[in-house]
Amino acid sequence: MPVEDLATLHLDTLYEYDAAGLIAGIPGVITTPRVHLLRTPDGNHWRLGAGCSPALRERLAAALAAEPVVVDPANLENRPPALDALRSLLATEAPPANEYRGPAFAFPEHIPEPARTGDVEVVGDATGLRAAGRLAWISEVTPAERPLVIARDASGVIVAFCHSARASDRAAAAGVETAEDARRAGYGIATVAAWARAVRAEGRVPLYSTWWGNTASRALARRLGLGCYGEDTHID
Repeated sequence: MPVEDLATLHLDTLYEYDAAGLIAGIPGVITTPRVHLLRTPDGNHWRLGAGCSPALRERLAAALAAEPVVVDPANLENRPPALDALRSLLATEAPPANEYRGPAFAFPEHIPEPARTGDVEVVGDATGLRAAGRLAWISEVTPAERPLVIARDASGVIVAFCHSARASDRAAAAGVETAEDARRAGYGIATVAAWARAVRAEGRVPLYSTWWGNTASRALARRLGLGCYGEDTHID
């Protein structure tokens, strides 16, 4: 898929939009970004929040249009966008709150088969699933977040899962979590690989993104052969 099409698909999947194409919300999330910039080698793409005034949106769009294109994705991490300028513009209406920067990845045509597959399964209903520690919230995964893939340890307890953290009728974005004492054992990579295959089987495009500081998530992307095609930056 061309990078430009992938970027549009990625942004369209992340948010709900109003009739004017402005970010209106995120299902289940209270705060939403006022600006989201996706930088790719083929050009920069952005979406603006419905809560910004028309005047602020005009000034933000001008600043984003002036943002240089970074041709090599390998340089994105160490070449941040003009964050100070964006912060200053946003501060004219409200102080900037949360910020996020991280790589966006595309899955390869052939998703490698992880070594650990026997403990992994796609499940249709999260009700009553028994998960380790912090993963207990798996019971809250809704039908809209399917496909849901789980990995069990030798005792049958769920120690990792991957679900569709954001989804549309054309794509789904992976959300993966592994119990702390089960990490580096291959559970996470196995669930993501199975999830991506399940998404493709539905005729949709699997998407994966993370933040630069999440070394474990970036290592998982490398092991699956995912290719970085851009960088997300968003500010609330």
